[in-house]
Amino acid sequence: MSLTLAMNNALSGLQVNQSALQVISNNIANVNTPGYSRKVLAQQTRTLANAGVGVEVAGINRQINQFLQRDLVANTTAVGYANVTADYLNRTQTLFGSVGNNNALGNSITSLATAFEDMAVSPEISAHQFSAVNQAVSVAQRFNQMEDTVEAMRLQADIEINSAVTTINQQLEIIAEINSKMPQTLALNQPTGDLEDARDTALETIADYMDVQHFINNEGEMTVLTGGGSQLVSGPNSGTLEHSQSTLITATQVYPANLSGIHLNAGGTPTPANDVYDQINSGRLAGLLEMRDVTLPAITAQIDQLAGATRDEINRVHNRGANTPFGLGTAGADPATMSGTRAFTNTGDPLTLGDDVTMVILDVDGNIVGAPGTISAGATSPDGVRNDIDTFLGALGSATWTADNEMEIKLAPGNRLAFLDNGPTTQAGDSQIDFDADGDATADTFYGLSNFFGLNNLYETPQLGGGVGAMELQGTQTGISKTIRVRDDLITNPEYISRGRVSGTTPNFVLGAGNNEVAQELANAFGENFAFASIANGPPGVTTSLSGYAGTILSYNSAITSAAASEQEYRTFLHQDIETRVLSESGVNIDEELSNMVVFQNAYQASARIVQTANEMFDTLLNLGN
Repeated sequence: MSLTLAMNNALSGLQVNQSALQVISNNIANVNTPGYSRKVLAQQTRTLANAGVGVEVAGINRQINQFLQRDLVANTTAVGYANVTADYLNRTQTLFGSVGNNNALGNSITSLATAFEDMAVSPEISAHQFSAVNQAVSVAQRFNQMEDTVEAMRLQADIEINSAVTTINQQLEIIAEINSKMPQTLALNQPTGDLEDARDTALETIADYMDVQHFINNEGEMTVLTGGGSQLVSGPNSGTLEHSQSTLITATQVYPANLSGIHLNAGGTPTPANDVYDQINSGRLAGLLEMRDVTLPAITAQIDQLAGATRDEINRVHNRGANTPFGLGTAGADPATMSGTRAFTNTGDPLTLGDDVTMVILDVDGNIVGAPGTISAGATSPDGVRNDIDTFLGALGSATWTADNEMEIKLAPGNRLAFLDNGPTTQAGDSQIDFDADGDATADTFYGLSNFFGLNNLYETPQLGGGVGAMELQGTQTGISKTIRVRDDLITNPEYISRGRVSGTTPNFVLGAGNNEVAQELANAFGENFAFASIANGPPGVTTSLSGYAGTILSYNSAITSAAASEQEYRTFLHQDIETRVLSESGVNIDEELSNMVVFQNAYQASARIVQTANEMFDTLLNLGN
């Protein structure tokens, strides 16, 4: 072996060991850098004419396990979804309170029942009347606040969706930019580990928000697809996701009619064809979409159903009462004494009244004024009923239709109108009314004449979108928990709250100040069981009381919240376990690096010694020549 060859071998050793020491120093410097993977210098024998001529760097490679890396990406997506779900469901628990908590919805309803019971004991005491109305207002406000909170949470989810889309787009651009550098870097045989680390970090960030697929081609470029297969990144080109953020979300606003989906490369023109909403099945983004469009609307539906049942059952009893407002005059400018809430498309449509209904006009002392009247059982129409009332009132009032075809009754000052249904006791005396209210060509069944027309309601539920009010089989029921309220004139004059019904026989009807029949029936209504329909993504159908259904809502949402917390805990533990395994293989171990540093340092010194020795031998040869 010539001295020149020995010198070249030693110099190659110096260069390779120097490079190895540089890699080690970079590893140690980045020991705490998130997303950094350990780099390892690979070396190989350099040959010339089948003879070894030293050593050379074969490459600087990342120390990673591709299979674990894919598992980490997949579990990052699962954890993102679990975190959002658990976070939002935890926040919903404040809506319902907790079992035994005085702020629980069921307790508010029970307090209303107690107020009605107090009023039934002493119906003539104004303080009990005021307390009952005030508690009814509190229940309505509780419903309002709950729906306001749900709407605010849906809006927050939409804002976070928009932020997520922005973050994803930024990371897609990073991946595309790195892709553009990879082919040339590989062609020049330069290290790509740091670029790949940055790209993997961007991919993990995207995976936190949505499920993705990815693969790397022969030129080192990463292709990224949605879980459903739509292309997000290809080579140096990245796609763009678009989302139109809402400024206000109400219960009636739903995807895709009113709320934006996630559009890919829409160019500002979103269409169903470029909507990838259904391709996002996991990650934070999927969780946010599910909260906005499924889970929170299901909670609204539960609250609405309870609000609707509370309205319908209390109104049905309240309409039996004779404690209607006194007439304020029949002039056109005077407010209506009794304003119906059922609107009719055609007031001449057929209506069947199952039992006679007695009409009585009472004075301020509850004594009958004039002779009672009768709306006879049998076939009639809404306008036929109105005409019967108007004819009965004569000079003491009028019954007309409003512009929305809702009945409006006005009375002469100092008079009140009372209806006494003569139905069977199995129906609490309410007359059965058959009328096609929903326009499906099949008659629907209602109970109580005043209740059917909505003439003496305690609760009203205006529609969110305006127009006629929502009531049983009328109007849009979605979102009524936001609008439910106690009738305005009852708040102003609590003495108008129903407490008793007219008693006696024709013609000696009277309303005594101590008559508590209706007040007691109002209290009893809270002990009755009603059928509650199943809710999609909510509790199944159940027959229970009003407060019982409040408990059902609380129990169901507590159960899914607990399940979400358990899933979050499991996913977090699994993610941490995979992350630990990834770090054990790709993370920097300082002890190992220091050990390797000693090895390469010794190798470097050995190569340097060879260079020194060869140099001394060259000097000796030169001296011999002199």
